[in-house]
Amino acid sequence: MMLGFAATASGQSMLECSRLESEAERLECYDRVAGRVEKQLEEKRVGTTEQRVEARNEAVAEEVVGAKPDAVVPDVLTLEIGEVLRDRNGRVTYKTTDGRYFRRSSGSRITFREGDTCTMEEGMFSAIFLVCDNGKRNKVEELTAE
Repeated sequence: MMLGFAATASGQSMLECSRLESEAERLECYDRVAGRVEKQLEEKRVGTTEQRVEARNEAVAEEVVGAKPDAVVPDVLTLEIGEVLRDRNGRVTYKTTDGRYFRRSSGSRITFREGDTCTMEEGMFSAIFLVCDNGKRNKVEELTAE
């Protein structure tokens, strides 16, 4: 009987756990959900900061209340560098072909060139890195249109 319960409870949400009569089964169910939520919080996401936060919130909501996200965030976001801009102070900003702007936020001397294809990767503390096909990697911040 316990094996049958374990198989059905492994995919339960916290709301479903709250409906269990037995305190031991309910606690066990909550512990499993908490473990899955922790995995979702630690999972790396790609995209803009807003997209990453939204994807993380949707994943956690699915575990907690059983809500399914409406849209799926792509696993890998590929960007093409359309223009490399430099200001008077030597700061480098990359304009992608889809109109987004990214300013290099590290002291790295590595720069991308027009036409380079890059992917976005998430680092620690919500850092964003652009990593090009040729292996070059830069920490960047996305600039918003104001």
